[in-house]
Amino acid sequence: MSVDHEKSLPSNTTGYLHENGKPEAALVEDIEAAGHGQMHKRHGRVDLFPVPSDSPADPLNWPSWRKNLLLYIVSVQAMQGPFSSAITIPAFGLFAAEFNISIARASYITSVQILFLGAMPLVWSPISSRIGRRPVYMISALVSAACALACAYCDSYGALMTVRVLQSIFISSAQSLGASTVSELFFSYQKGQKMGLWVLLVTIGPILGPLIAGYLVQFKGWRSAFYLLAAIHLALFFTHLFFGPETLYLNRLAPGKGFDEKEVAARTGWRRYFSFHVYDNRRITFAEICRPLIMVWRPVVVLPALAYAITFAYTNVLMTVLVPQLFGEKFHLIPGQIGLQFVALLIGGVLGEQLAGYGSDRLVSWRTKRAGGERVPEFRLALAPPGFLLAIIGLIIWGTQLQNATPGKWNVTPDIGSAIAIFGQQLVTTVCVTYAIESYLPETADVSVFIALLRQVYAFVAPFYFPAAFEVMGDFKASGLFAGIIAFGMLLVMGCNVWGARWRDRSK
Repeated sequence: MSVDHEKSLPSNTTGYLHENGKPEAALVEDIEAAGHGQMHKRHGRVDLFPVPSDSPADPLNWPSWRKNLLLYIVSVQAMQGPFSSAITIPAFGLFAAEFNISIARASYITSVQILFLGAMPLVWSPISSRIGRRPVYMISALVSAACALACAYCDSYGALMTVRVLQSIFISSAQSLGASTVSELFFSYQKGQKMGLWVLLVTIGPILGPLIAGYLVQFKGWRSAFYLLAAIHLALFFTHLFFGPETLYLNRLAPGKGFDEKEVAARTGWRRYFSFHVYDNRRITFAEICRPLIMVWRPVVVLPALAYAITFAYTNVLMTVLVPQLFGEKFHLIPGQIGLQFVALLIGGVLGEQLAGYGSDRLVSWRTKRAGGERVPEFRLALAPPGFLLAIIGLIIWGTQLQNATPGKWNVTPDIGSAIAIFGQQLVTTVCVTYAIESYLPETADVSVFIALLRQVYAFVAPFYFPAAFEVMGDFKASGLFAGIIAFGMLLVMGCNVWGARWRDRSK
């Protein structure tokens, strides 16, 4: 996709930009003549996409501190889906003892949430297009806090499962709306870095959950984990209430619709935090809920989404779900020690994102400059193969060193493998998700919902065959098998790099 709005500038304004993106002083008059003077004054550059309006109510024109603050809030809430799901991992043994069930059945308390975290964004997306992002975020956080508190008072396995499902339904909203919020706040040249933060927190959510809950569960019991969740989600509600203005801005998305001048004024002062608007009065239809599923016919969305889902399942999900079973049995670890194994995954994810987000943005800018200003989403994909290869190498190291380890004697080498795998997975995640969204920017909400659905469904199914695979094949062979499937995912993304532009043109 090229930056078509550059065509509205005088011909001599393109191709004469400094390294920092600011035009030469001699071109300022040309910029004014083209009607981009206000844009240049506000943003310091005119090569912007999406093109911002002149209104201060437009989220693209907000000050950077407000944009970044809201990005952090939304990203933390997006993290809460997988965080909430995985926080019970160190407590599997306690669930088994209290409810008189097997460890495998206790793990369903985590895996059942994974499915609903993927399915429910299909519903939240059209709701947010009617009443805005902000009310959905707030309702999501408040009801989820109530459900987490209710979980702490459940006395049966069935009751706990029921409330956990209800909690996942509400906390799932940010899994898809986060990508829409990022697109409504930031320009294309910032997209990789900003989307990368949101993706990173979604990635480390299932890692932070058991890491934080390990010793908490060991010394305070499993109910304490749900008290913690309730407090976090309630804090998110108040954070949105006081610091999270609405980002849905129809005046830019659909000229001629949306707010009148009085309503725009209401969005620029303190009233933005206490006003409520209905943006669309149409009834939500079943066809609209299912609309993101049409992405299955768009190769530049479904192929990177599938590659991402595969890599996520066989690194992040595999290593978090199997740690209590494989590490616990191999090294005789208690809940707190099990939680500490997730430090390596956290380090790998954080370090990987330092290259994935900022690095891919810089790569795209460099390749765009070399292409004479023509920007296409495929420029970002060059960072994907190294990510796949690192994920494969790390997974094989993890399985090999785990199999060769001496029972009862812990060593760090499997954790080194997991850190390498998650580093690679983070490269794959940021590049694939950002590429798919940039391919169909006007349909960001549908693309992000589809990606979340595919990832969560794949992640839900995978844990059902993980234990059998490792039991029958052994740690080394099972890890090698899943590494081979990740290699298949790499081929899917490489296909997009070759034929992506052609596929995208066909779907227009």
